[in-house]
Amino acid sequence: MRRLRLPGSLALAIGIGLPGIALPQEAPEAEAAAARSYDGGDYEASAATYRRLLGEAGADLDRAALHYNLGNAEYRAGRLGYAMLHWERSLTLRPGDEDARANVALARAVLDRRLTDAAASGDPDTFLLELLRSMQGFHVWLRQMPPARFAWSFSAFLLVVGTCWTFLMIRRGRRGLLLAVFGLSLVAATSSGILLRLRLDVPPVAVVVQPGAALRSGPGHSFPQLAALPEGLYLELDPEAGASPDGFRRVVAAGIVGYAGGESVIPVDEH
Repeated sequence: MRRLRLPGSLALAIGIGLPGIALPQEAPEAEAAAARSYDGGDYEASAATYRRLLGEAGADLDRAALHYNLGNAEYRAGRLGYAMLHWERSLTLRPGDEDARANVALARAVLDRRLTDAAASGDPDTFLLELLRSMQGFHVWLRQMPPARFAWSFSAFLLVVGTCWTFLMIRRGRRGLLLAVFGLSLVAATSSGILLRLRLDVPPVAVVVQPGAALRSGPGHSFPQLAALPEGLYLELDPEAGASPDGFRRVVAAGIVGYAGGESVIPVDEH
């Protein structure tokens, strides 16, 4: 079982607030050893074991739990970017995991505070201000919402609209009721299509795992640096452009299109 989570981004920032390791009742010895290392404060050993287990092809293991646990160990070891990467990978395998989702939300609050403090100190960096704005908005909310919650919210919205429409139309008699049913069907079909398309069109993302990773103007170390990317930032990936021969990926950061090295920016969907 996972241990109690203490609420609030402040708790996460000072190194508490994460629940403990998710450990099955009959866990393999390696998982149990990783959990003991975590409980004993040896987060590097715990993370190393979870990485090894995830690298074992064909192993009959709960990979969502392994990613979740590795994210906890990475965070405790001081690697915010890797922690967010593995929590996100856990969520791709188990979208309804509230513990992983809460950890991601708290970690993003830490990143938001870091950017806010950096932008407020001295002469604010325009790029940092743009990054802060890019972390908000409808597209961010849409990408973060779990599919099940998205479907529930949309169904509740249609139910409220449908109830109001039906009450208005029923006062006009049978003809009005038929119009209400037809209109609701049309609105539901159209809205479902539009919102589903928006949900499916959310671009793939990568996480910056190295502090100060360089965003460059081209796919190579010889190209000029456009900006330094903070650890834990989410970047949009160009779905049609794979990695270059040098391992650089085409990304979008705060509206700026550039290239980042594959060792510093890792896609969430590459398990």
